[in-house]
Amino acid sequence: SFFLEEFDVDAKISPATSDVFQFRATEPQAPPVRTREVVITAEHPGWLGWLVSKSAFRCHVWCGPMHAFEHGNLIIEPNTLLYAGLGILFGIPLLGWLRVRRRSYDTALEVAPVTPTDGRDLFKSFPWLKRLVKRRGFQFVFVLLAMAGFYVIVLTTLFGTQMSGRNLGSMLMWIVWLFALAAVLTPLGGRLWCLACPLPAIGEGLQRRALIGVRLGSSGRYNNQLFGQNRRWPEMLANAWPRTLIFLTMGTFSTLLVASPRVSGLVVLGMVLVATAMAVIWELRAFCRYLCPINAFIGLYSMAGKLAVRTADPAVCAACSVRTCLIGDAKGWACPYGLCIAEINENNDCGMCTECIKSCAYDNVTVRWRPLAHERTVRTTSEAFQSMAMLSLAAVYCIVHLGHWPAIRDSVNILDKGNWGEFGIFALVLWTVALVVVPTIVFLAVAAGKVLAASPKDTFQLMVRSTGALVPLGLFLWIAFVVPMLFVNVSFVAQSLSDPFGWGWDFFGTAGTPWRQLWPRGVPWIQVACVLLGLSYSLRNGWRIWLEQTESPSQALRGMVPLAVLLVAFSGWFVFFFSD
Repeated sequence: SFFLEEFDVDAKISPATSDVFQFRATEPQAPPVRTREVVITAEHPGWLGWLVSKSAFRCHVWCGPMHAFEHGNLIIEPNTLLYAGLGILFGIPLLGWLRVRRRSYDTALEVAPVTPTDGRDLFKSFPWLKRLVKRRGFQFVFVLLAMAGFYVIVLTTLFGTQMSGRNLGSMLMWIVWLFALAAVLTPLGGRLWCLACPLPAIGEGLQRRALIGVRLGSSGRYNNQLFGQNRRWPEMLANAWPRTLIFLTMGTFSTLLVASPRVSGLVVLGMVLVATAMAVIWELRAFCRYLCPINAFIGLYSMAGKLAVRTADPAVCAACSVRTCLIGDAKGWACPYGLCIAEINENNDCGMCTECIKSCAYDNVTVRWRPLAHERTVRTTSEAFQSMAMLSLAAVYCIVHLGHWPAIRDSVNILDKGNWGEFGIFALVLWTVALVVVPTIVFLAVAAGKVLAASPKDTFQLMVRSTGALVPLGLFLWIAFVVPMLFVNVSFVAQSLSDPFGWGWDFFGTAGTPWRQLWPRGVPWIQVACVLLGLSYSLRNGWRIWLEQTESPSQALRGMVPLAVLLVAFSGWFVFFFSD
């Protein structure tokens, strides 16, 4: 099959004949034309007849779990997207350099630090929102809705059709939820998903023995009655390493997860069981804080998110001695993430459960709406490697899932070919790139910057701080990855909703709707725009980081040059990848 929607072509050929049946993508129910060959005119379709340079052709006949990998690109010259993308790419650092060059010798120039009071106080602007959030059932409603979705996903992935493109669980998990998480919830809401996440719900219910109400009592250092052993998590594992390695492991087997609905369902069900067991043994949300692979993503990229739970007035928190936000009281549970609102200045750890908003003795917690990619502080070595690993994995995902190199696709095809040897090589390369190659390249860039800036600071610590510049680019690269996942498969989501198990049902009359993509000619433009936006925010944050780590603007400008070159080169490759 050869499906090219932009050219209204849906051609199919059977092994029983050498003739081609040519359908129209816009009228799939119309009788096909039987012909010996299909001819298309390679000219620019779309707006003004020249703004579309890249179109993706795909297979439209299901032939196994790796069916979604059957695609390629049609490039028509002149490649407007490529030339425009590269032009803007080189213009971004040039404009940035011109902007800071005028102030590069102003030794009094300082970058404004990130503070808890940054952004718009939403509770002041919308008092009704504060009243709503302070209600005890606020979080429970969202968890209940998410639990219903989780139930549907597990049920349909385990017992429904194993054709991933027609399995509702697979569609909801890897198309709808993944797109919403990466492209909407995280950049706009920070860690808002944690508010509704169903994974820890059962364990937390057992730990509290309550769904909505609050229990007063004494459980160790907390003012709430908590059940279970309430052990403290081992100090040596209280960092970002466990969740990062778990995410890398799941990322290594991503093709298996996406292509096999039953495997996806078992993995999600397994995470719920682990989270529940851990809640009985360890205190608070130990699974969410230390092991959850979703936290590896949103814990890092929530730094770029616009929504944040913060203190309303730091002076009030400074004078507070009761710390009910941390230990709980009659109005709210102890913070499930072990945090005191006075000490929160980054989004990395706060799960936005809203308990501190209810329990604060001085009503001094609010929700703020901040600029995009506002935070830039990477605090620990484990978080630095997390940022580099997540960027590496986003790049590998794009290459494997969206690229057109058969050898790479075959290396992950353990479902059809059982080629575990090639897959082992792929896994080794992936882990080496994520944990060795990329960190080494970043370290060398920072070391070169240290020499140029004549900085006395430790090179490794400079690298740890500098990885904060990778966060915006990494987030936008993930968005570029998930955009085609939704845009290409939106019709299959509608089909699966009408026939969730693939058993021939048709609840909403959409089970037999034809395959139509959502604005396919716009996908490459969105992807290139994501790369360019990510680069601009990364360069801006890189400049601010080096300004904080050096003694003068001119020193900072010289120091960030190697890192800036690395970011521009990396982004340039992906502009080429998404446009050509």
